[in-house]
Amino acid sequence: MKILHFLTVILLSSTTVLAQDSLITKIASEHEQIISFDSHQFSGEGIKTFTQKIAQHRYVLIGEDHLNNEVLDFTSYLTQNIDFDNYITEADQLTMDILRKDYNKVKEYRSIVTNSKDKFSFFSFDRDRELLNSFFKNNKTTIGLDNVFFNSDSVVFQELINKTSNKQAKAKYEAMLQESLARWNRYKANPDQQPSVESNQPYLFTSDFGKKIMDIQKLKLSEYEYQALNSLLKSNRIYNLGYTGDGLESHYMRISSMKAQLLKNLDKIKGKRNLFKFGANHVGKGRSLFQNSFDVGNLVTNLADAEQEQSLHIAIIQQGGKAGSFFSESSEADNVSFLKPFYKLIGKDNEWLLFDLNKINENIKKQKTVIKSTGLKNLIEGYDYLIIIPKVTAQKIVTA
Repeated sequence: MKILHFLTVILLSSTTVLAQDSLITKIASEHEQIISFDSHQFSGEGIKTFTQKIAQHRYVLIGEDHLNNEVLDFTSYLTQNIDFDNYITEADQLTMDILRKDYNKVKEYRSIVTNSKDKFSFFSFDRDRELLNSFFKNNKTTIGLDNVFFNSDSVVFQELINKTSNKQAKAKYEAMLQESLARWNRYKANPDQQPSVESNQPYLFTSDFGKKIMDIQKLKLSEYEYQALNSLLKSNRIYNLGYTGDGLESHYMRISSMKAQLLKNLDKIKGKRNLFKFGANHVGKGRSLFQNSFDVGNLVTNLADAEQEQSLHIAIIQQGGKAGSFFSESSEADNVSFLKPFYKLIGKDNEWLLFDLNKINENIKKQKTVIKSTGLKNLIEGYDYLIIIPKVTAQKIVTA
């Protein structure tokens, strides 16, 4: 009898989920528009009216699934039609500044960038680099809120080698650079294997990395060196926590750090037109999609409110296709399981679906429906619009 009761509970639960999915699909279909997209070009009234609506906001946040061409097609279209003052993104300021110096043809940075094509986080990929360069070209402010990416430490060491006037520090930077490159090459050759010993991990993950940075900090250095080393040390702590099993604490530390960086740049963003581009986990109005914690988007919403403005939050996620990869030509761009009610409405590959989540959320509340999926609940309550791309294509690593 107990087994029969257990199976009955499972069946009833499954029926409830299916009924809820069907209800959300029905409501979503009533608040759906088409964005026509073909051969990397937009056409029709859908994109025009949506861009006009976006242009009414000074704080625009795009939450993406990373490293596909189509999100960059959309973002680039916006920047060509809306004059943003600031580009704020999920990257670190140190390496963004190095890329700007290279773009401005500062000679000593050319070799750093040329030697490190795949070590600039998302800017290792062609379309993300093109977007960043467009902001450089127009002399816009670019702000990175994140910690140093897990293979970008070698980029920072190359700059520190050029900048330092301390011979002892230079020798230590050079040794750490070589260790970083060697470890990255080992890791890149077999990224799916979880390294059981520190020698197989990216250097920035390891306790040895932190110890050596603190040792260098005891030397007489320039102010810039101290700042760069502090950034590396903070990044090391975040990665090391996550790698040794305390992923939630690592997440909280990372998000706290990003929000602190945003507040440090408040004078640059206040009263300006700001474009944010992050993973969709981070920039909803309320909580992150997966950790259910208040994230960067929540802080931005409050900053906008302090200026009597309304932030606009747009999630743009694929159903399938390919995404860029550090380890192979491309990787699978998987669907997001909790978006199944929206995926049911997908038609042609050249028709993106645009959903007004505020109206959908209002209707769900009227139906007195409690959304069981935390991710779906946080998405619908945290974003103003959802764009579903039927199929995406992969960005490529920068070659020159």
